[in-house]
Amino acid sequence: MDIVEFLSERISEDEAAARTLLSDRTVSKSGEWYEQRLLLECEAKRRLIGVVEAARQSALAAMVSDPLQEAHWAPRSLDWMERSLQALALPYFDHPDFEQGWLRP
Repeated sequence: MDIVEFLSERISEDEAAARTLLSDRTVSKSGEWYEQRLLLECEAKRRLIGVVEAARQSALAAMVSDPLQEAHWAPRSLDWMERSLQALALPYFDHPDFEQGWLRP
């Protein structure tokens, strides 16, 4: 499982938990606010992953299509993209599918 798959699954789990709690009529207004916030955070994370993945694909394409190596920026960019995804995975460090290599600072 790669980090994007891992994150997508965890975000889906968070979203399902928030929706379950929102359907519970005993949840207080403050609890409802928190669950609504969690749903928005799930959407924000999905969007960020989409942006990072699009940038990653562009960098990889630049590296492949640039025989003169003018895309010298691409490897460094790929590293920053990977670090961004690792930062998103940090809250899930105690999940059994979490890979310790993702803890790299």
